[in-house]
Amino acid sequence: LGDSARGLSEINPVALGLGLALGVFVGELKIPIPGGNHFALGAAAGVLIVGLIMGKLVRVGPMITALPSTANAVLAELGLLMFLAQAGTNAGGQISQAFTSGEWWKILVLGIIMTSLMATGLYFTMRKVFKMGGTQLSGLLAGSQTQPAILAFANSRTGADPRVALGYALVYPVAMIAKILIAHILGSM
Repeated sequence: LGDSARGLSEINPVALGLGLALGVFVGELKIPIPGGNHFALGAAAGVLIVGLIMGKLVRVGPMITALPSTANAVLAELGLLMFLAQAGTNAGGQISQAFTSGEWWKILVLGIIMTSLMATGLYFTMRKVFKMGGTQLSGLLAGSQTQPAILAFANSRTGADPRVALGYALVYPVAMIAKILIAHILGSM
């Protein structure tokens, strides 16, 4: 009893450090694929998988492995901002080349078609077949596209409803691993 409210709001630095280190290790493991090649999930996917496991366990012995909701919200927002800043910085140097080449409109149209088909198909499947609500479905759509920008938009529209994060967490790991695997297979062809 005593100081239980404070204990629920503090980050366990040992558990956080071990989780991050284990996640980076898992992300660097070489996974064989047909053709004698291999791939690694990468640090981000490895940390995500370990985080999901540690969040489900809540504690290992005396060590609390779940992040408090306040710390989770701060780290999630900071991580999203850093990712978007990095992605924008990398894309900024290549955008003039993309617009000066004659291929940009083909890539844009193909992107719109593929994204629309996938999102529409997933939307109708989850709404009609599985009867999923719109709030959770918005997170699921963001996770299936591995798009933190869509997650941020859905969070801003729903007041950071936890169902959005649940939908995102349900599919993001599978979608990320599938994209990595498909990219490696296509790259080895």
